[in-house]
Amino acid sequence: MKPLWIEVGLNEAVERAQHPLVPCTPEEIAADALECAAAGASLVHFHARDPATGEQRFADSGLYRRALRAVRRVDGELQLVPTYPPFLPGAGDPLAFRFGHVLELCADPELGLRVAPLDMGSLNLAMAPGGRLEPRAIALPLDYSVYANPLPLLARVLREYDARALVATLAIFEPGHLRSAFALRAEGLGRRVLLKFFLSATWLHGPLPDPEGLGDYLRLLRALDPQGELEWFCAPSGLAEPAQVERLLRAALAAGGHVRVGIGDNPQAARGRSNRALVEEVVKLAAEYGRRPAGARELLARFS
Repeated sequence: MKPLWIEVGLNEAVERAQHPLVPCTPEEIAADALECAAAGASLVHFHARDPATGEQRFADSGLYRRALRAVRRVDGELQLVPTYPPFLPGAGDPLAFRFGHVLELCADPELGLRVAPLDMGSLNLAMAPGGRLEPRAIALPLDYSVYANPLPLLARVLREYDARALVATLAIFEPGHLRSAFALRAEGLGRRVLLKFFLSATWLHGPLPDPEGLGDYLRLLRALDPQGELEWFCAPSGLAEPAQVERLLRAALAAGGHVRVGIGDNPQAARGRSNRALVEEVVKLAAEYGRRPAGARELLARFS
């Protein structure tokens, strides 16, 4: 069986009240990322957060740099993937406003970033934890109720990534997002991509978060990529029980996919465990399927 790549959803929007070990400051983020790398992670996705309040600082290149430089002093290969703002308040160029800091960080050779993020479509921002629609979801102002990623913007971003020889991690939240990714590739865009299939228990999008839901994605992927050229990750999200996460991870491992774990994705199912502990657990699971964790060097070599 092929080696395993592990991505960590380090913190996302998780608050300390939800999980006491979620890293928020640049120094905490760097230390946690290095712990995950030591345990076997190849990629770490993280959100810049206000060091004092923990609030999101989606496009704060200064905070990202602090974390990245701290990691680079110890590890020259681990790939850290920043995020970007979900909205464009007011008029302006969405490429510059939402992705300018990503391009800036990737252009700095000292930071050594070769992987960049992109969500492959638009979504209604509606959550239903436990099957109950959150009142906030239907009370959001119209401009903020849809996470908009129109196709022309996706094409522009992919052109920028391709021009810099970056690997794009394409977040797939709906089957249609996967079809869009292949349509863009047919136009010569997205030459180096990793697919991430998100299966969420709280957001109202995508297949159900179980092995059958992952199978829905894989059936479509086989139709679009019959030669199996693209690598994919399974990313469980918003699950409450560790057993639910494990079922999805096992399904992905058995099918030859890669996996994403982390406090940021499943704070409740983490049950107080650290990000490193979650990586160590999936490494043990992978051994049952004859698979070993591969570091960032092997991942990047796949695209060289």
